[in-house]
Amino acid sequence: MRSTGGGRGGSCLACIEAGSKQGLREMLRVRIMVCVTRMIQGMTSDATELLDELAPLIAGERAAFAHRCHERSISMTHLLLMTLLETHGPLPMSRVAELLGCGLPTATGIVSRMEERGLVERQHDSEDRRVVTLRLSADGAAEIRDLQANRRQRMAIALSNMSDPERTQLLASVRALRAAFSRVNPQGDNA
Repeated sequence: MRSTGGGRGGSCLACIEAGSKQGLREMLRVRIMVCVTRMIQGMTSDATELLDELAPLIAGERAAFAHRCHERSISMTHLLLMTLLETHGPLPMSRVAELLGCGLPTATGIVSRMEERGLVERQHDSEDRRVVTLRLSADGAAEIRDLQANRRQRMAIALSNMSDPERTQLLASVRALRAAFSRVNPQGDNA
């Protein structure tokens, strides 16, 4: 008999035995973590050094971007939703709640605050008034463009401090990295 109490793995096992979707997700999450950890441990020292160099760079850029969002009073949840709407176009509220990983009442509250600020717009379906679709407003799209332009400008300043040969080498490396990502995730990051 397997133990199902105590630790996270045991409760996960109980959920899986009960056929829970959440339990299956948890098992998959743990399995992915184990596989990634093993893969990282098996990498060459160059790959490990590269990860060690990229991690603080990515963290610093993420922090700077989060700070710019904070200055504009855009929460990370608002940014996520605005990005999803920019990428996928108008979405029904039920899908919005699903993508945000929350219930419909919580999603409705988030959307209401965003709508008050003019970042998104709700629209009732012409054939079924119960269906509410959410889309990015013109102001919301402008906020996303401004944030992206600021990030691009920051990157351009850093790149301008590199020599032509360094930029050429970096371009080739970034293209190789993008190709590697596309092999790992051929469908892209579809939320």
